[in-house]
Amino acid sequence: MPKAQIFFILLVSFIGGVAAGSWLAFSQFVLYLLFIPPIILIALAWRRNWRAVFIAFTVVIFLVGILRSFDARLSTTFVKKFADGNFAVTLSGYIDSEIKHQSSGGQQFVLRVKKLSLPDFTVPEKLDEKVLVSTESFPEYKYGDRLALTGKISLPKNFQDFDYISYLAKDQVFTIMQQPEIVPAELELGFLEKARRGLFRKIFGFKNSFEEAVGLAIAEPQAAFVNGILLGSRQDIPKDLKEDFATTGVAHILAISGYNITLVSLVVMWFLLFFFRRKTAFWFSVLAIILFTILTGASASVIRSALMGGLVLLANNSGRIYNPKNSLTLAAFLMVLVNPMILRYDVGFQLSFFATTGILYVAPLLSPYFKKIPNRFNFKETFLMSLSAQLMVLPLLLFYFHNFSLVALPANLIILPFIPLAMALGFFTGLGGLIWSKLGLIIGALAWLVSSFILVVVKFFANLPLASFPISFSWPALVLIYAGLIWFLIYLKKRQDKFV
Repeated sequence: MPKAQIFFILLVSFIGGVAAGSWLAFSQFVLYLLFIPPIILIALAWRRNWRAVFIAFTVVIFLVGILRSFDARLSTTFVKKFADGNFAVTLSGYIDSEIKHQSSGGQQFVLRVKKLSLPDFTVPEKLDEKVLVSTESFPEYKYGDRLALTGKISLPKNFQDFDYISYLAKDQVFTIMQQPEIVPAELELGFLEKARRGLFRKIFGFKNSFEEAVGLAIAEPQAAFVNGILLGSRQDIPKDLKEDFATTGVAHILAISGYNITLVSLVVMWFLLFFFRRKTAFWFSVLAIILFTILTGASASVIRSALMGGLVLLANNSGRIYNPKNSLTLAAFLMVLVNPMILRYDVGFQLSFFATTGILYVAPLLSPYFKKIPNRFNFKETFLMSLSAQLMVLPLLLFYFHNFSLVALPANLIILPFIPLAMALGFFTGLGGLIWSKLGLIIGALAWLVSSFILVVVKFFANLPLASFPISFSWPALVLIYAGLIWFLIYLKKRQDKFV
């Protein structure tokens, strides 16, 4: 068996173990017992039957994946033991997220808990968990503030049409605290945590100043749109505009996900090819992804998305990755290793993975069927990339958001080429506004013009009759749909190979 195939099987075994551990529930003692048979088989078959050794080792890797998932679940659920009780507890830690100002008033942030205290004693365990906190609008808090919160811990609950529990779980948040008493806290942190805390305080401080500069230079709702595509800030975008984006199937533009970065990075590279050679355009696109990641706060989800976007850029630059199957699986392995929760709970990760899979695998399969489309200004390439990504993520989008857009493809083809320009003008508007407010206004006029065109296109498609209609199905149906889609693509591949 080739080494690349062995590597692929071992990566898939670990990811499969994490997936199994995300849904299964049994004691770790039983899990440890399951390690014994394959380890004994490895010892007995060593140098006698390498096939048996490999199978047993694959089982061990699968069990390690389950163990990693169990460990992540157990290490982030200690605080849950104190949830929904009739007593108050004190949580000491520091703010480990951006501060979200809610439209209804108040602030919301994630507290990284390092210590838990009850009225009569302090829990001796060293903690490193996250709790979502909702509090009053004043005083205003900042990332990294060390605080002690006293109040009741509760478990999150799902809304009627939104799986709020899963939404929080993807970021390893399983408990919430509302309107606690808050006082500054003395807290000793390690060297690495201090360095990380200091770095992100500066990043978020710059981001807030940048967002304000854009808001002063561009009128609404264009300013909210620019901050949305640049920074992922969606709280100021009007509700009706969000609904129009959902109706036209371009809501991914407003979300910082691998699906978004993948498509946008390709269009950025397409735009740069007008002025530079492919290799130069590639490195400028990589630099754009890095700056984009830092500007949005470099959260774990954005870093994962940037990794997927970079992988697609690499494939697009070289024409192919040496082994795209292993490259994509390795990227998924590294992400799941760091945070096993994303496999089950992070819709963005799932969309990123399937969009990237579509661009790497489906686009080459569809290319022969679109020979007549001219490739002037790289239109054919952009069309195939968008179509392939849309095809692979469509079942997931329907499953999670229950909305099928008939205008998604034409809307994406018209809007996506203008997104890099809107992002570039928005970036220079914010940067110019920080240097000199009038410079921000001058560049902001151009950013407003491009943003207005995009919003007009969105509004036009959203108002078309039968632009979208509601649809829903169960997860077994989702599995069957993807099984059918994969079977069709394999059939298409074999048919093409037959005539080569």
